[in-house]
Amino acid sequence: MICPSCGHKNIPGDDFCENCNESLMSLDGISSPKTEIGRSLMEDPIKKLSPKKPIAISEKESLLNAVEKMKQSKIGCLLITEGNFLKGILSERDLLFKVLGKVTLSSPVSQVMTPDPESLRETDSIATALNKMSLGGFRHIPILKEGRPSGIISIRDILQYISHHLGTS
Repeated sequence: MICPSCGHKNIPGDDFCENCNESLMSLDGISSPKTEIGRSLMEDPIKKLSPKKPIAISEKESLLNAVEKMKQSKIGCLLITEGNFLKGILSERDLLFKVLGKVTLSSPVSQVMTPDPESLRETDSIATALNKMSLGGFRHIPILKEGRPSGIISIRDILQYISHHLGTS
């Protein structure tokens, strides 16, 4: 979706231009939501999901340390940071598809992590998060505040939110 104000190419479904923060909601061709859950997904910000505090490690840590940290914390991904800034993400899928038979557990995280992952702000809509997850094929998105990781959400968080709004939780 091209921003009419600055010409920046945004991903379909973005509520605001990533470059100039101009509203794009009138451009998406989607009519107003007809249900309460539809309205909530389109309008409610990610902070309503209560993003979990992320657990971060250095890209120099070994994969074994990363796996142990994930097991201890019972989480599906770690953020890779350098000086409090997001550098990458390491997920269960990265471990499954990129590690087995290719590197050793003593290898540094940097050999397996996904660099420069998609991220969102806590003011972005839940629909934007769902759209990015769907288009990118991933289950976790870091939440940044002033360029630094402040939280993380997963597809499970969104499904629980939907279930709660539908009265099935």
